[in-house]
Amino acid sequence: MKKLLTWGGVSLLTTALLDPLLYSMLEKPIPWGRDLVMAAAGIGCLYLLVKLRDTF
Repeated sequence: MKKLLTWGGVSLLTTALLDPLLYSMLEKPIPWGRDLVMAAAGIGCLYLLVKLRDTF
């Protein structure tokens, strides 16, 4: 579970930060809603990882 939360948090935050860069290079409109949801999910994964660190 610890690896899943770590992987989820890091990959979702990285994707949320790099996705607007990719869309701007392709000259397409940036899907801000999707990026905000991915960032929130990544923050949620890292929050759960810290909150439940004693149980893992």
